[in-house]
Amino acid sequence: MYQDRLEGDVAGFVFRSEDGGYAVVRLSLPAGFEATAVGALAHLREGQRAVLTGQWQEDLRFGRRFRAESVLVEEPRTLAGLERYLQAAVDGVGAELARRIVDHFGLDTLRILEEEPRRLSEVEGIGPKTREKIVGAWVSERSGRELEITLRGHGLGPALIRRVIGAFGSGTADVVARHPYRLVEVVGIGFRTADTIARANGVAADAPERVQAAVDFALRTAEEEGSCYLPEAALVERLASLDVPRAVAAQGIDDAAHTRRVIRHDGAEEADRRVYRAEMEALEARVARRVAARCAPTSGEAPDVAGAARAVGIALAPGQAAALAQVFAARVVVITGGPGTGKTTIVRVLAELARRRNEAWAYASPTGRAARRLSEVCGQEAKTLHRLLEWSPAEVGFSRDGDRPLECQGLVVDEASMVDLALFDAVVDALPAASRLVLVGDVEQLPSVGPGQVLRDLIGSGVVPVARLTDVYRQAAESAIVRNAHRILAGEVPVSAEKEEGARDCFVLAREDAEDIARLLVTVVTERLPANGFDPRRDVQVLTPMHAGPLGTVALNQRLGQALNPEGAEIVRGARRFRVGDRVIQTKNDYDLDVFNGDVGRVTEVSPAGMQVDFEGRGVLVPGDALDNLELAWAISIHKSQGSEYPAVVLALHTGHFVMLRRNLIYTALTRARRFAVVVASPRALRMAVTRAGVDDRHTGLAGRLGYLCRPRES
Repeated sequence: MYQDRLEGDVAGFVFRSEDGGYAVVRLSLPAGFEATAVGALAHLREGQRAVLTGQWQEDLRFGRRFRAESVLVEEPRTLAGLERYLQAAVDGVGAELARRIVDHFGLDTLRILEEEPRRLSEVEGIGPKTREKIVGAWVSERSGRELEITLRGHGLGPALIRRVIGAFGSGTADVVARHPYRLVEVVGIGFRTADTIARANGVAADAPERVQAAVDFALRTAEEEGSCYLPEAALVERLASLDVPRAVAAQGIDDAAHTRRVIRHDGAEEADRRVYRAEMEALEARVARRVAARCAPTSGEAPDVAGAARAVGIALAPGQAAALAQVFAARVVVITGGPGTGKTTIVRVLAELARRRNEAWAYASPTGRAARRLSEVCGQEAKTLHRLLEWSPAEVGFSRDGDRPLECQGLVVDEASMVDLALFDAVVDALPAASRLVLVGDVEQLPSVGPGQVLRDLIGSGVVPVARLTDVYRQAAESAIVRNAHRILAGEVPVSAEKEEGARDCFVLAREDAEDIARLLVTVVTERLPANGFDPRRDVQVLTPMHAGPLGTVALNQRLGQALNPEGAEIVRGARRFRVGDRVIQTKNDYDLDVFNGDVGRVTEVSPAGMQVDFEGRGVLVPGDALDNLELAWAISIHKSQGSEYPAVVLALHTGHFVMLRRNLIYTALTRARRFAVVVASPRALRMAVTRAGVDDRHTGLAGRLGYLCRPRES
């Protein structure tokens, strides 16, 4: 794409984000003209000469502005620029002192500061103390510039450089020079980047600090993929991919185990030896102990299940009644089943039972959407787990814990397949020992994003009571969505509604070419679904397995945004462009804003300070430094849709999604649709997805630990 060039002196800032990233800058141009530039420019100093490349853009609200994509910084070239630069760059130099220095030394000012700083005493009003203060500030400024040049040379962009300096402050240079592997503590910097800097500083390939950093990075990466540990053989393979020789890797693992940085469980073969980071091993062991303590049967008055069901006008099937009785016979119970099997019915009757027994129960879910749906089911307020446990940004932890437990006699956690090990640990810590815990979820759906597969492991342990709901009830069975969901679980390709009797609420449209799929998908969203009564901006959610590629979220959001919301005031953040009216999704927990990963909202206003987003009726001003955590949400990944339901879902599938195509992924996508679903797919990709039955290959030990802890011991 053609790029424009803009060169000028930094005259000032209209806006600068708190993280020191995004900025709106005024540039002085020749002949007295000015221009406004926007982008990752907050590191600039007033008075510097900036050479920008990018594109001119017309903003409906702010006029013509230059969108900078890269910037080259040069020393000031004018006397006025030098004065502004000295004020901005050197602490202790105000406007009057800067003027006197520049009047005396002219364009030679910066050379004097660099090479002959003692000559500052020639300037009226600068004595020895003031001179030393100015020189010290200039040396600090110079060190910062040299550090920035060093980091840029290793491929770090302005935003990452600011994060590094923000993380380590005045010690940044020492970290880069002496402890470069600490750089992985900064979000966005991986082992390879830190390793490049370390190797440039002379760190040997077999240096102990390098190997230990590689071990830690490999295990943390496995945790990001959902595992709690790695078999030693798999860990050695990962270290080899990081250019750590196998013999060196084996010794490094031994050293880490000796110092207890990792915990290695014994096994007869290398493939059987489990290697955990110490923190993750402690977490998994703690959860196992806390759950095992709840696994003893309880006694008490049998619940009047039939009476509660009659009170809410529900006729329970035998399996549902048995599940409810099980809830009051244990302190931890799992209720699992697919769509149409009656999980919602059980929760509704359970809430009535709690009321009739005068028991205080709490209801929660991992996501805000799921919590709102749960509120409708149980007839009282349900919360997200983070709000229930009272997350405290100041404490970086939950206020509710073992020392300040929840005040309830029972807790229902819906969409429990989404709960990762750390969040589940917080739940069982905060729940009083005598309280009941009911986990409701579909174990066939995707597991949690974070480490662990708690619901699957609790079921697999064989020691936690499990109520499996398998019967699909008549009304649900009439839905083609439900029928196709169960076909997918059976390894069968879903059938388009026009080919069978019953509800016409699930259609499969076949296309082979990715471009054809994308075009048809936009037509379905903008024409066919509106013709069936669905508002494409409010009711329809497009799902896809991946972010990249012609059918990834990025490409589809560009197409859908242009079709559904092509005009309006906008704000641009890097490659992201947001307009008033756009649907957006939060991609990381932001505890300061009280907005969480997966929350969906709509942009209502944009300004230099950020943008106003309506998150399901709650207005939030998202400042510029937090916009990186937002993405367009006309199309989202299937993983991001977990815990949510939508009136209509359109699913895109292609063989280009090969690496992601698995049965539980497609099953999760289809079951997000409440009233209507359309699958636009390559037939080959669809067959591939439903026949690949394997779940995510996660290495977790919770099931085995529970089985061991609850195993009857010989007397």
